[in-house]
Amino acid sequence: MRTGDRPDLLLILSIAAALCIGLLTIYSTAEAMAGTAIFERQLLWCVFGLLAMVVGIRISMRMLDELAPYLYGFSCLLLLFTVFLGSGPAGRWIVLDPFRFQPAELTKATLIIVVAKALADLRRKPRRGGEIYVLLIATPAVLLTWLQPDLGTAAALCLVVLAMFLWAGYGPGWIFLLVSPLLAAISSSSLILWIAFTVVLVLVLLRKRLAFSRWVILLGGNTLVAALTPLAWNLLKPYQQARITTFLNPAVDPHGAGWNIIQSEVAVGSGGMFGQGFLHGAQKELAFLPSRHTDFVFSVWAEEMGFVGGVLLLLLFWVIVWRITVTARKTVNPFSSFLVAGVAASFAVHVFVNVGMSLGIMPVTGLPLLLVSYGGSHLVTTLFLLGIALRAGMSWRVM
Repeated sequence: MRTGDRPDLLLILSIAAALCIGLLTIYSTAEAMAGTAIFERQLLWCVFGLLAMVVGIRISMRMLDELAPYLYGFSCLLLLFTVFLGSGPAGRWIVLDPFRFQPAELTKATLIIVVAKALADLRRKPRRGGEIYVLLIATPAVLLTWLQPDLGTAAALCLVVLAMFLWAGYGPGWIFLLVSPLLAAISSSSLILWIAFTVVLVLVLLRKRLAFSRWVILLGGNTLVAALTPLAWNLLKPYQQARITTFLNPAVDPHGAGWNIIQSEVAVGSGGMFGQGFLHGAQKELAFLPSRHTDFVFSVWAEEMGFVGGVLLLLLFWVIVWRITVTARKTVNPFSSFLVAGVAASFAVHVFVNVGMSLGIMPVTGLPLLLVSYGGSHLVTTLFLLGIALRAGMSWRVM
């Protein structure tokens, strides 16, 4: 086993640069809000986050493998607590004065770890129905996150698990079966769409030559999902319904739910090629742009630093995902490979969704821009996961 290798310097520099951009942007928004409290708190969270990264670098993969079920179970219990007794925005927080944290962020990390363990166990000892078992493991985290309610994070968890299945070598047919409940829900809006979806599902099942019990589960389950989707829509909170409808057409409610998207697009567009200058963003200064230090922090950066600054930040994110993916590809231990691939997927999903909603091409989900948005829970969790990726890169045979 190779040990003692130096960590990936390019990855470390990219992480450091993204953190610096985040601090600069939060300082700019804090200055516009006539105070530096959020900037000072973010500095403190950076310290905690860097300590978490050190822990991630030092911890062994074998220990993570052994602790995975317990860590995941603990995070699900915290989520269950927030469903009934949570505080803060949308009841997603546990408050321990003077700190508060969001259990959903911890769950992102523990879900990646436990799914990586399940996929690695399935690789070592293949068994019939193992894929369904992995999905059942992920279900509590997704369901409890949705019940908080946090629809955006629940969707992100699904995408990360899907990406890990792809990394594990499951082909398009299996991926179609994995996302079939979502497709069934979408197809429920039209009888023709539902018939087309059902035909494709039957063809995939025939090709896979699955057992009759699987046919019953998949066909019956997806039919039930399609039938219950209208009811589930009515169970969504009004703001969640508004996010979806305004994503499709922000002009439907330009002074309400569509305001965020419209003002974000204005901020990004007003930055031009080189931006309006640090501390000089008009949308931010006049408070036209909501959630400017959290959800729409990319819009603030793009307004002040322009197209060039926005591309630079996206390039840093690309380097981070690229280097993590290289590590996942070279790591020969299945658990390490799946775990690091999950870290890369989580980072990519957050960046794509957050930047996408700033540009108006994705719904406003509340997902933070990792390493940049204000907030301690996601920053500490992200740096811990990046520490694990760095650890894996220091030894291609991490155990």
